[in-house]
Amino acid sequence: MTELEKQREAWERLENNLKEVLSIPWEEFDHIDSARIPKALDFIHVLHRDEFEYPYLSVKTAEGKIRIKRPTFHINNGLNHFSLFYGRTKANKDETETSISEESNVPRYVHAIMDYLAGTIAIYKECFYLINDDELVLLSQMKLSERYRLSNRSTFDVSAVEEILLFIHEHLQLEPIKAIKTAVIACNDFQMDLHTQDIRVDTQPSEKECYFKRYECNYNDVMKIVATYSNYLDMVIDDKDSLHNASLQPIYTMLVACREGTKAKFFVSKSAERTGKGLRHKVISAPFITKDILLDNLGGGGFEALNAWAQLDGGEFLLATEQGDITGKAMERALKVIATEDTHQARQTGGNTNNVNLTGVLSIDSNAKILLDEGMNSRAVNIAFRNRPAQESDNEREQIFSEYWEAFTIQTATSTSRTAKISAGVASLVHSFLYWKSEKFKFNFKIVEMNNLLDNSMLDDVQERILEIYTQGNPIIYFEHFPDILPLLAETYAGAGKKDKRNKALEFIGFKQVNKRVINNDGSGYTSKKAFVIRNSKRVRQITTAYLENKMRDNQL
Repeated sequence: MTELEKQREAWERLENNLKEVLSIPWEEFDHIDSARIPKALDFIHVLHRDEFEYPYLSVKTAEGKIRIKRPTFHINNGLNHFSLFYGRTKANKDETETSISEESNVPRYVHAIMDYLAGTIAIYKECFYLINDDELVLLSQMKLSERYRLSNRSTFDVSAVEEILLFIHEHLQLEPIKAIKTAVIACNDFQMDLHTQDIRVDTQPSEKECYFKRYECNYNDVMKIVATYSNYLDMVIDDKDSLHNASLQPIYTMLVACREGTKAKFFVSKSAERTGKGLRHKVISAPFITKDILLDNLGGGGFEALNAWAQLDGGEFLLATEQGDITGKAMERALKVIATEDTHQARQTGGNTNNVNLTGVLSIDSNAKILLDEGMNSRAVNIAFRNRPAQESDNEREQIFSEYWEAFTIQTATSTSRTAKISAGVASLVHSFLYWKSEKFKFNFKIVEMNNLLDNSMLDDVQERILEIYTQGNPIIYFEHFPDILPLLAETYAGAGKKDKRNKALEFIGFKQVNKRVINNDGSGYTSKKAFVIRNSKRVRQITTAYLENKMRDNQL
């Protein structure tokens, strides 16, 4: 079959789909303007091509083919392209001549319908996908609004257009023109299938398939970088539990992005400055649609917050860097939405309020204090990075990290900083997949206590006194044994909300205040004594280690 014959077959298929959509019972579509839809579609004419310069209408006339110099609009579904004329054709009474008149304004919803009929848009598992390229694009309400320039002032707003497409699909049940592979990451010569949980080598992409991801990289190049990436993690990650969490992060994020996994977690990477967090985030975010976010904006109110949420639409890797202290109820509400919800209302500047897809997993890169309540702590996956030696110079550090920057990144003309190679990003994903496989495809994230004490000056007088007493061998600190504690409490936590301030300060170092029942010295019964006791043993170990190290460092200066 020649190319022209293939194209003619596609034109005829589109014409047949158009005839079918005109014949469905539009009176059953529950909208006040439902009758407008078939009327508008009556003006659509699929243009055909032959050896002549201009395409023609497939309308039989006495004078032959009606040729159109300029189509009204075009459609490209990735396999075929179509030119369409939108207007009226009218034959004279003697049928010796046919006149045509183009309608200048094509209703926006007509473009959406024709994209569906041509196969540019497919409906798969009740989701709308754009499939005219190698990669799938999941169409949220906001993306549909942008693509077809829909607004609340349109005859059919974005929700109505979604309903129109679903109504048509219910009657026509058009099969996607390409096989939709929502869980396949395709590279030049291998594929990773997250649904079947395997890697297929010597497998090339097909033009008749549309993949969740399509990357220009080769298996051998990727596997060389996998070993280097593994060495890098061993160098920069602080402990084995953090290494476990870091190794699982990329594949967890990809599974959520392609909707093969349930979103319930977010990731927090923490250390002092210049420890390699930034390079790792640059690499692991490369295979994803990455959105940089400011958490403070999400936790606010009004238009600024709605606009901030709009920026997350379709993002798969939500990267929050250089954040301040992550504490407070507003921040926790925003984190909970990102960690658990699929959609959220948002509004762009000059746009309407629509739902955005929250398919992304949040990754926080912070040097500041992170304190969340117990409910949110269960959603946070912590990754502690190893602090660099205090005496290490900038030149020494650059020499140590230079081989990894060379292996993972490249300098491009479009950026002032180095950009991650896509082969390095895919290597981090393959490394993560293989580690996930070694864990029997389970996500058993480990509890990691972060070092929130970067300097002892962050401690107030009560916190410092408690740590001083504890490190002297007192696991339970009774007030009666240390008479200076009560005056310190009164001085440090005064005024409105003093109880809340005290509790947060104690939580920061892993302690709590209790009335502890102890047996009387004479054995006659029990009495209640005020004391500080350990609330979070892992945090206490982390804080006391940092406290003692900071004291040693300060003494050396």
